[in-house]
Amino acid sequence: MSTKGVFRVKCPSCGDNFDADFWTVVRGDSDADLKDLIISGEFDLLGCPRCSTVFSHEEPFLYLDPRYELLVFVMPENYRPEKEKWLAKMRADYEALDPASFGGRLAGLEPAYFFGVGELSPLLSRDRDMEEESEVLACLAGESNFKTAKIKAGEARLRDLPFCLPYSGPAPVKGGALSAVKKLLAVNDALPRLKNLLKELEVLAAEEIPFVK
Repeated sequence: MSTKGVFRVKCPSCGDNFDADFWTVVRGDSDADLKDLIISGEFDLLGCPRCSTVFSHEEPFLYLDPRYELLVFVMPENYRPEKEKWLAKMRADYEALDPASFGGRLAGLEPAYFFGVGELSPLLSRDRDMEEESEVLACLAGESNFKTAKIKAGEARLRDLPFCLPYSGPAPVKGGALSAVKKLLAVNDALPRLKNLLKELEVLAAEEIPFVK
């Protein structure tokens, strides 16, 4: 689950100092509301208890969503002038993490390092579009009696693909996937990432699909 910490903050309007709660770990796989706040730009907004001024204040936090292979250390934008110093610290912090942390869900995840929540927001927004398109695709596949396999999230982002692969037959290989994709595009040709998937499958030299889990 997501966790909070308490930090001392100074209001930029009236100068009042007060304690504020900040999320130190955000679990994108279990806290959809926090994910929404990051995407909308409201994640780091605070209200001064003295003068009611609303302002933005960033503190470092970890964003984790194993479903989509995301492990992101997010540092405040004002850390950027000392980027190398903070990158070294975050890398050291990552190496010091217990492999059993978060139920072992860090295993195999390659961390990313962002400066400012504004770098994370567009990534999550694009992921949401990919998720929605993947849900539509999975529904269409089910209606057509096709199976689906998961596409590696990092590969899906890199190639602009859906997060799932429809296929016919006993295993997700090129022939059965090509057949399913073509039939689904004939049903619905308004899925741009499904079209990208078709192109990726067509250029494969072997039956094995390297970007499927």
